[in-house]
Amino acid sequence: MGLLEDKALVEAALFVAGRPLSIKELSKALGIKSLDYLEKLIELIASEYAERKSAIEVVKVAGDKWVMQVKQEYSQRVIHLMPKPELRAGELKTLALIAYLQPVEQSKIIKLRGSQAYEHIRKLLEMGLIYAEPYERTKLLGTTDKFAELYGFPENDPKIIREAFKKVIHAEYEDLVKKLEETEVQRKSATTNSSTTDESIKNPT
Repeated sequence: MGLLEDKALVEAALFVAGRPLSIKELSKALGIKSLDYLEKLIELIASEYAERKSAIEVVKVAGDKWVMQVKQEYSQRVIHLMPKPELRAGELKTLALIAYLQPVEQSKIIKLRGSQAYEHIRKLLEMGLIYAEPYERTKLLGTTDKFAELYGFPENDPKIIREAFKKVIHAEYEDLVKKLEETEVQRKSATTNSSTTDESIKNPT
């Protein structure tokens, strides 16, 4: 295919995906092998949308991913028309916990929700509702702009979202609250024991 056909294909992919896509994902899905060429196509599409002052924009997010989305100034006016993502109860519980604790280590979510949370997190990432960044030996999770738009938040502000989901967590997920409290007690106990051990080493009797 030629340049115009390739550009149209990339534009279509960004449109139907409805979530951030990496250059490698697009390359594999579309069969366009040159990553540099693919990125130049996306940049061309992004500049065209910017020049026509469209309500739609193509922007780079989450480091190296591209997404086609409604601009912030328009999204709040049409948010009531957006379909809510179809999530199962377990997935919703995991999402609520991430929203409440963010930024939170994936390992902590797995400890609180069990191994099934790996699949929940994978789906939430695919839907663009959460992000995942490398953090020590695990990943750091949090909500995205798409999440904020879908759930009626003026912006993706962790403080505002945490406060809103605090009520949800305490009202509907008593088991999680109990686990959170137990985890916090264990953490404080471990910290205290560590401090006591260090002090003993410094001041042996």
